[in-house]
Amino acid sequence: MARILSAIVLIVSASGIGPQTKPMRTPDCVYVGTPYDVIDKMLDLVSIDRKELAYDLGCGDCRMLVAAAKRYGCRCVGYDINPLRIEDSVENIRKNGVAGLVKVEQQDIFKLDLREADAILLYLLPKMNERLIPQIEKLKPGSRIVCHDYDIKGITPDKSVTYESLEDGASHYIYLYTTPLKREEAGEQ
Repeated sequence: MARILSAIVLIVSASGIGPQTKPMRTPDCVYVGTPYDVIDKMLDLVSIDRKELAYDLGCGDCRMLVAAAKRYGCRCVGYDINPLRIEDSVENIRKNGVAGLVKVEQQDIFKLDLREADAILLYLLPKMNERLIPQIEKLKPGSRIVCHDYDIKGITPDKSVTYESLEDGASHYIYLYTTPLKREEAGEQ
């Protein structure tokens, strides 16, 4: 049994995914997966080039990055603080055969250096999006951020779309931002 577990750890390490261990701190919110048809609309808006790097902060089961890698052939990194979500991500990446393009790391998203990202996919609560502004402002010009359901307070989106999901029957809001961010004028909110 120990040999089998060692082999599994080696396979996971060799895939570039990396084994994860313990909780770092309590997650800021519960995981709710984005419906797959909403992911398609998010990817339509953000339009990632094959040579670009996409991040998902609070990636859950990495479904958004798996879809991006399959659709665009781009490199992707998912970050989540919850070790259970990391396990889900590793399994989803393996199951979809995208381990060469997608990796996942257990990290606190509020401590990450995001400057390498060309595109960031988010489905976080409003306060979390707002807390990420200082990190997002360090992205290179032309980097894109696409948010599901919650905008980034105080920042004007380049585009916003309302989409009625066939998967869950609910209306979803998608916001696209491009760096440098455009601050809302006083009274515009």
